[in-house]
Amino acid sequence: MATYIHLMELGEESLETMEKSPDRRQAAREMVAEYGGELLDMYYTFGRHDVVAVAEYPDDGAAARAAIRFRGEGNTNVETLPAFTEDEWDEQVVAEME
Repeated sequence: MATYIHLMELGEESLETMEKSPDRRQAAREMVAEYGGELLDMYYTFGRHDVVAVAEYPDDGAAARAAIRFRGEGNTNVETLPAFTEDEWDEQVVAEME
């Protein structure tokens, strides 16, 4: 499966109800699983993004559908980035450039 990074900015409602974070994390894990993925890690941050989530999905379409649903259900803006390990980068990108 491919790895994706979700960069999330929480909306006002989410920020005002942070006590619901454990329930939201569980709901996020279940939602990602509905798209054939797995939520590997979630990090709370400060700065431009409030949450950074690392997930695996079977394909780009599944990752996109999950990102759209995050945005639609969670009062959250989401930017999703495909991520490559060093080995994946070398095999899939660098090797093709030689």
